[in-house]
Amino acid sequence: MSTPRALTSTVAARIPYANAAPFYALWADAPFAVRNLVPRDLGREAEAGGVDMGLMAAGDFLRLRDKFELLAPMGVSARGQVSSVLLFSRRPASALEDALISVTPDTSTSVRLLKLLLKARRGFTGTRFLRGLEPAQADALLLIGDKAMQTRNRPPEGFVHTLDLGSDWLEWTGLPFVYAVWVVRSSLDPALKDELRTFLESSLAAGLATLPEVARQWNVPGWTALEVEAYLRRFQYRFGPEELKGLDRYDALLHEHGFVESD
Repeated sequence: MSTPRALTSTVAARIPYANAAPFYALWADAPFAVRNLVPRDLGREAEAGGVDMGLMAAGDFLRLRDKFELLAPMGVSARGQVSSVLLFSRRPASALEDALISVTPDTSTSVRLLKLLLKARRGFTGTRFLRGLEPAQADALLLIGDKAMQTRNRPPEGFVHTLDLGSDWLEWTGLPFVYAVWVVRSSLDPALKDELRTFLESSLAAGLATLPEVARQWNVPGWTALEVEAYLRRFQYRFGPEELKGLDRYDALLHEHGFVESD
């Protein structure tokens, strides 16, 4: 049976991070076009019309809900420590008032989360956030994804403190944090959405069924395959009530403190 033309013309975005790898087990034979995009670029391309489906940063989904909807209650979430959304700093988080923080260019969700943790939770008013500074120019560095994983055991000289944003969020709210969600362009035909959803669910099922192999195939310098597998098992890829409650809490806090549009 031939693939429907509408499906073959659909553009799906793939985040090239280890924590998303279980979703992509069948994507070598995906019946749609695939683009590799880091979270912030994915959000921008989706907003501009260049992406129809993807694992979108939660922060971008919450500001683009007029154009996108959840494809399924799936994504990347963790309760507590995540090990790939990290703030490396020269001093403790409690002493980062008036600090200059370098933010990776890749993030849309985690930079908003960090602003909540420092400004809303701790009450800091003078902390500044700039994209892509060199470590020598900054008091702290926000890194995400595989880069954060690689830096975890070998941070830049002088950056002796590490804040895991997932752990800090759990301590503050008692909820898991949703980093990314699977979304689809709302204007697509419902039958096409169903086909995309079915393919995605099959691909995730295949990935979770072969997680040790998925981990072996994903090379993260400084991490063994067993460590990568243990890392992947920290995540919830299918959302239940607690994950959705965590997403709603993040949404409410972003609106309360004016960080929906700010990244």
